Amino acid sequence: MNDKMKVRTRFAPSPSGFLHVGGARTALFNYLYAKAKGGDFILRIEDTDKERSTDSSIHTILESMKWLGMDWDEGPEKGGEYAPYKQSERIEIYQKYTEKLLAEDKAYRCFCTPEELEDRKQKSDSIGIYDGKCSHLSGEEIETKLTNKIPFSIRFRTPAKKLVVDDLIQGKVKFETKLLGDFVIVKSDNFPTYNYAVVVDDYLMKITHVIRGVGHLPNTPRQVVIHEALGFELPVYAHVSEIVGTDGKKLSKRAGATSILAFRDLGYLPECFMNYMSLLGWMPEDEQEYIPQDKLKQIFDVKKCSKSPATFDVFKKLKEGEQVDFNSLDINSLAEFLNPKSKLNWLSNKYIRDVDLDYLVKTLVPFLKNDQTIPDRVKDASSEELKSIVDSIRVYLDRLSQAPDYISEFFNNEIYFENAETKELILNGNGRLVSSKFFEIIKSETPSSPDDYKSMISKTSEETGEKGKNLFMPIRAITTGKSHGLELPVLFCLLGKDKLLQRMKFIGKQIELEF
Repeated sequence: MNDKMKVRTRFAPSPSGFLHVGGARTALFNYLYAKAKGGDFILRIEDTDKERSTDSSIHTILESMKWLGMDWDEGPEKGGEYAPYKQSERIEIYQKYTEKLLAEDKAYRCFCTPEELEDRKQKSDSIGIYDGKCSHLSGEEIETKLTNKIPFSIRFRTPAKKLVVDDLIQGKVKFETKLLGDFVIVKSDNFPTYNYAVVVDDYLMKITHVIRGVGHLPNTPRQVVIHEALGFELPVYAHVSEIVGTDGKKLSKRAGATSILAFRDLGYLPECFMNYMSLLGWMPEDEQEYIPQDKLKQIFDVKKCSKSPATFDVFKKLKEGEQVDFNSLDINSLAEFLNPKSKLNWLSNKYIRDVDLDYLVKTLVPFLKNDQTIPDRVKDASSEELKSIVDSIRVYLDRLSQAPDYISEFFNNEIYFENAETKELILNGNGRLVSSKFFEIIKSETPSSPDDYKSMISKTSEETGEKGKNLFMPIRAITTGKSHGLELPVLFCLLGKDKLLQRMKFIGKQIELEF
């Protein structure tokens, strides 16, 4: 490939399901490499599998790409110089090259039925390689079968040779083409197979770099020999490492390979998830892991990707023998399997802390709509009250879906103990004394800032002799009914004196503590 050619990468998903982490990571690496090199990123839909391809899947893939912020330069909804970008609309294009291969005897018609092929496969020791029955039919035999309208596929006449592919990530990879056999390039329904269509499309769309998962490495020799047969220049190949779960096994629907949109619904920011996925098999030279999108698009280099498997640590390791279909879980159930110590959560907290407040509030508002304890006036991105609250709680959030529990705390005055253990924080030791004294101090003063409330907690300590957990836990329990949550002085300031006293009275009655 000419080094001066403009870099053009592509993501070519099969629309037979949702976009999962493996596919999204492939799309991201193509997108980032194109942007880093000042090139173009093309989205192409490989929908030649008529039985599995669906319009709803295409819609989901496009929605996922848009959410992640991967804006393609050419493809569906945009068009481009090399349209159409759906393989099912390019059948006539493939036919022209098929006729060329047939005319040059580099391909041939195969009239074998699936049943015949399976029967011969069972009786053969050739590891499933086609035995070439139709490879030398005479012209007369072919015409007779065509006249009788016998269905046929078209097979590529694979030359026996040794191939060496210089892969940007895997290095020099050797293949023996005799192990491929004469494989099908056009099915009996006249639709091309993946390995054939992808070669024609990559050539016509001037794709310079093919970046994909290492699972596609076995497809490479088939594509190389087709390139050579058609006289096409080879693109540069780069096969990125496998992604494994916390158990070290390849991702599957039972091991975390869930829809990308599930992470949107769980409350992760798209910028954060893009950052996280970029680290699945790649690391910048300075080894900094918090990398804003603008910087990612400048520094990403596929040559720096690792051969070693990348660990997707978002979900907890399942117990021995535990079987979970992650794709069948609703969002709340899926959240229960999240690993609280994942790199994703660490990054997410940093992004939530750092992003523009207006953007954060606007993105968070949809997560509030079903919470009846939060007033409608607050469920608005322009609400200054909501902005103030979100700015105070953002440091505690790993996901936006956690926000409603924190926000509702500011509007719910009828607070109940979350469990018996929290109630005991007041009933045991000097908990009652600490609660009563704190109530008296709050009632007698006029606090207006977090520092004022912090001072009153200190005064409660002086008058009761309690410190640490024996001081803070009873105060938290009598004001929130919980054993954990927001920083108390911040919460108290946002609630205000009157609401705080009202809460303490309501909670106190549950343990016969009258103020």
